[in-house]
Amino acid sequence: MKFSIGIVPATVRCVRVGAAALVFSTTALAQFEGVIESRNLTTDDEGKPQKFIITMWIKNDRMRVETGPIGTTPATTMIYRADRKMVWMLNEEEHSFFEILQNGGGALQDTGTRSSRPDESLVKTGKKKKILGYPCDLFIMKSGDQVTEIWGTRALPALMATTTSVLGGESEEDVPSWNNELRRLGMYTLSARTTVSGKLVEAQDISRIEQRTVDEEKFELPEGYKKQVIGGN
Repeated sequence: MKFSIGIVPATVRCVRVGAAALVFSTTALAQFEGVIESRNLTTDDEGKPQKFIITMWIKNDRMRVETGPIGTTPATTMIYRADRKMVWMLNEEEHSFFEILQNGGGALQDTGTRSSRPDESLVKTGKKKKILGYPCDLFIMKSGDQVTEIWGTRALPALMATTTSVLGGESEEDVPSWNNELRRLGMYTLSARTTVSGKLVEAQDISRIEQRTVDEEKFELPEGYKKQVIGGN
């Protein structure tokens, strides 16, 4: 499964990858408050498509991310608390949660490694269109037989800045290289599709951007939830 690439619990990375497509600026601008929804597609180990929805509630230095079920993987909920430098991952079936500390830079602690691809290239095509009313430019990222088409906009600086602040920013090893390049260009991705040898393997389309007041309770632990320890009993 392309979007779920292994931290314990495994769905932590699923949310991080989905959210990472929304992070492209570190500029300190006005903060965003509201709801973002994306429709996503990934493929399982047999290459079968799996569709799911990610909904993000954002308020100042907090974020709640709900990922719908992906195949046989159940839905997940994560609460990012930049003010406490931690993330809570809820287990709603067991009424429990994992607490994941963020490092000094804000990114989730991770001992994994990444490798760069010398054959990667990102090209601005010159093509333009509007998505959800926002003017977008088309970029093409190529790496071997993998091609990613990205529609990005510069029209959402407050959303970019707030999301980056809440997540603390991802290191360049934690996100695809095209994310890093678009971040430097100030582009916010509204749509992305990746194919390998011409076959679609993952996609994400932002389907809703709604600026509104979000209830504080969205970012609190539910009453009665017990803390679990990763790797513990």
